[in-house]
This record gives sequence, C-alpha cells and structure tokens, in this order.
Amino acid sequence: MEDKLDLNVIKPIEEVKYLSAENASRYRLIMRYFYEQYQKFKYWLYKEDVYEYVSQFDMFADYTMEKCEQDLKALTEWKNLIATQDTSKASTIDEFKNKKFRYQLSPYSIEIERMTIRLESIVGYGGSLQPSLFERIYRNLIKINEMAKKEDLQEINRWWEDLNTDFENIYHNATDYIASLQSSNADELMKSEQFIIYKDKLIEYLRDFIKDLQRFSVAIESFLKKVSPEVVNSVVDKLCQYEMSIPRIDRVLNEEEVKEDLMDKWNNISFWFTGHNFEDSEAVRLLNISNEIIRKITMYAARIAENRMKAASRKNEYIALSKMFAKAGSIKEAHLLSAAVFGCFYTRHIKGDFERKTESVNQSVWEEPPFKVIIKPKTRSYSNYVKTNAIIDKSADKTEMLMDYLNQKNIEDEIIASCIVGNRIRIKDLPVVKPFVRATILKWIGKAIARNGFTGKTEDGRTYRLHMPKNGERAVLKCTDGNLDMPDIVIEFVD
Repeated sequence: MEDKLDLNVIKPIEEVKYLSAENASRYRLIMRYFYEQYQKFKYWLYKEDVYEYVSQFDMFADYTMEKCEQDLKALTEWKNLIATQDTSKASTIDEFKNKKFRYQLSPYSIEIERMTIRLESIVGYGGSLQPSLFERIYRNLIKINEMAKKEDLQEINRWWEDLNTDFENIYHNATDYIASLQSSNADELMKSEQFIIYKDKLIEYLRDFIKDLQRFSVAIESFLKKVSPEVVNSVVDKLCQYEMSIPRIDRVLNEEEVKEDLMDKWNNISFWFTGHNFEDSEAVRLLNISNEIIRKITMYAARIAENRMKAASRKNEYIALSKMFAKAGSIKEAHLLSAAVFGCFYTRHIKGDFERKTESVNQSVWEEPPFKVIIKPKTRSYSNYVKTNAIIDKSADKTEMLMDYLNQKNIEDEIIASCIVGNRIRIKDLPVVKPFVRATILKWIGKAIARNGFTGKTEDGRTYRLHMPKNGERAVLKCTDGNLDMPDIVIEFVD
C-alpha cells in the first residue's frame, strides 16, 4: 500500500529566502534585531526603529530610509514579517492614507532565528589534551627578555609564531576535548556498563593533563605578572616592523592596526593564564572543569558498581543514618538532614477518619501531635500474626573470613614478589607457577599493551614497563594446571 504524501514536506519554504538572498547581511541583521526584541516582549517595531538600529553599524553607514522600506517590504513578501497598519496615532485623513505600518515576526521566522542561533553556537567536538604544550609555552615565554634585545626580526617572528601555535592548540584542542566529555552522548556512555573498561585509562589521561596544567600554569602566571611592559612593547614593535617589511600587492597595512592586533594576541595569552577584571583565568576554569569531569566519571562508575551490588545488604548504612537522625537537635535540623540525604519528596495525601486537635487550615502537619495509623495490605492471604525469627550474629564468621582472605593475599603477594629478580620478571626464567601468578602477569601485560609506551601500574602502585622480544623469541610459561606458549616478554619495574 502506497504511503500518503504530506504536501507540507515538498512545499517550498519562502521564509528562509532571507538567509541566502542578495542582501542577506542586511536581512539577517534586521531579523536578528526583531528576534532579540521579541525575546524582550517587544513584539511590534516601526521602520524608524529598524533604520536607527541598522544605520549605527559602520558596515551599513550608507543605509537609508528608502533601503529600510525596501528591506521590510521584501521580508513581508517572504512572510518573515507581518505588517499591520497603525491607525491609533492617525489624526488626519492624510496620515491615515500614508499607511504607517508596524511589523511583527511570523511564527516561522521565530523558529528559523532560533535554528540559526543554534547553528552559530555549534562547535565540532574532537581535540585532545597535550600536557607538553604547557611546558613549551613556558619555555617560549621566558625567552621574551632575550627577544627584546635581538635585532634579527625573522628569528623574533619565528618565536612569536611558535608561541601562538602552541597556545591555539591548547585553546582549541583542549576546549573541544572537554566539550566532548561534557556532551550528552558522553553522559550516556558513562552510565553504561561498557564504560567501566575505559574509566581508569580516561581518568589517568585527565590526571596527567591536570598535573602539567597545575605545574606550569602557576609558573606562567607568575612570569606574566612580573614581565616588564617595556619588554612587551619592544617585542611588539619589532614584530610590527617585520609585518610592515613584507611587501604586499593586494593591500596596504596600517601600522597602528598591526600593532593593536599583535598586542591583542599577547593580551589574550596573558589573560588566559592570569585572568582579567578580577575574574578567574581560563586556565583555572579548565582545571576546575577537568576535576569536575573526573568526579563525574568516578560517580558514574560508583553507581554502576552499586547497581551490580543491589542484592548487598545496606543494614549498616541505615543504622548509621538512623543514629544521625536520632542525634538531631531540632526538627529543623532533621529537615535539613533529610533534604541532604533523600532530596525532595513527592507530595502524598493520606485520607482517613483522623481526629485533629484543631480545625485551623493554617496549622502545619509538623505542629500537630503524632499518631499511629495501622495500614493493612489489600490481600486475601494477609495474616495479623507473623512468625519472626531471630537475627543471627555472624560478625565472628565475617572477621574470620576477612582474616583468611588477607592471609591468602599476603601469601600470593610473597609468591609474586619471589618471581621478581633484579626488578624484572622474565617469562622464560620463571619456575613452575600457580594459576593466580599467570593471571596476574597476563593482566599486567594486557594493561600495559593498551597504553602508549607499554607502561602500567600494579594494584599496589608500582610502575612497570614491558620489553617485547626484538626477534620474536617465544617462551613457555609453566603452570601447575598447564603450560602457556607466549612471547618472551620482560616486565621491568621502574620505581
């Protein structure tokens, strides 16, 4: 059966013509002005309002009232604006015949402007975090005193380009990468079970970035606050001389504009690390955002782990919570604790034949004396008498199991430590080992292979590096439950 065609799908939309028409720059400026006024609840505008707004920009210095009327007429014909004759102020027949109009945005135009605003704010995700760039920026910045004394303009310009390139890489790549971690797609991934696989690697990646950011941003900020304005002006003058010395056919540079542009770029770098107008610097904000992302990652991972352990008893937690409520000094303190622990409750209405001490509707529930309400379930099998069993104290058994586990863990750690000879574990030199030793070694190898540099960390915090066989040598890892043929890998503990 053929689907019925919706004619609205194939109908041309005249309202979007102003986005790509010949005078799109004027049309878009006028429509954005109407939308901004619409957001301020000023729905109707006159041509004088539009002309005054557009003509204030240097780009439209030649704008006239005739052009304004033509633009408003075109936008009205395309159904972007709704024109209505304003007869409220007409005092003569001539004023009535002249038809003074007021204009309003059409519903289509409102949605189109909202769409264009969203399109303008879209930034492509991607990017990466490169901690080494902070060190490179610091090394380049401290050369500014040296550059102020040099006379080689090309060398000074190369230094300036390297500094700006590194700064742009940090600004754009770090911004895009952080934005990707704050996107809705990233939030959904963090809530999934598969995210547990990437959690440790992502947190370590962010922490490496944060360590370099903390270390060098403070040094950069301190240097920028101490650098002499005379040194900065001297370097800017030399950079300006270099720019003015380049022969250009298509345009003639203005020395003041070039110098102003260079100074703006320097200020951008300086303000990024030191802040401006008593506001936090972008470096501090980036650090706070990175820490917040790590906190969010840890929170999501804890929730996933908690969902896996739903069957576990939370008896001790509830007992501790009940003791906190019992120690509350007042009902207000109990309310604050409840809000912090449970959040907002849903409003519930309990209907019944209750005896109230007062009929006042202004009296709060918390001001009335408490009373008990026996609630019986609506089931046929309900019985008032339920046989209860005593709760058996198993704390001694739990302590014994914990001690057995710790003793077994210590024995396993000693066995693994005996396999380390000269800070190394070589597969072919190992004796016959137990299965847990093989599992531990394979886990270490798998974790390091997934990282650049073939490095990793053990559960107790030791750092190690893998050395793969150069000529493909192989070895047999002998275990009590069988042998494993594998590359002759060497695990070296570097600390």
